[in-house]
Amino acid sequence: MELTIETIQALAKIMSAEKLTSLALDQGNLKIEITRESSLTFSAETTSCEPQITITAPQPPQNLSVQTETPEVSDTTHWKDIESPMVGVFYQSSQPGKPPYVSKGQHFADGDTLCIIEAMKLMNEITAETAGTIMEVCVDNGQVVEFGQVLYRIVED
Repeated sequence: MELTIETIQALAKIMSAEKLTSLALDQGNLKIEITRESSLTFSAETTSCEPQITITAPQPPQNLSVQTETPEVSDTTHWKDIESPMVGVFYQSSQPGKPPYVSKGQHFADGDTLCIIEAMKLMNEITAETAGTIMEVCVDNGQVVEFGQVLYRIVED
């Protein structure tokens, strides 16, 4: 099986049609696990984003350690969700290998580009409607997103 956006979309459609909350596929070197929270168990206190897609393949060990400073905000009730305005593919940067527009802990200004969503071969820049700080990036680069799906959780300035 070749891993493509179409394959992931097909698996997501199967999950939706069958009302599944998780799907796992293991074919030798390729392992795909897709999970989503049931709408019955979702609560306002939940801080994880849905759906979550995990794809694992054998990779050489890496001894890299990345640490970022993130402002500590213990009261998540002040967090605001930035949702996808369309269905498409989420990209954190303008090109592969380029740094993301924004990352966890980063401050951004009103009008700054936060990400790109590709829909029908058109690249749509998603811009900030207010200044704030990224508290959580809820989707992975290259992930298919749905209309209204949470992309970022922020604290407004």
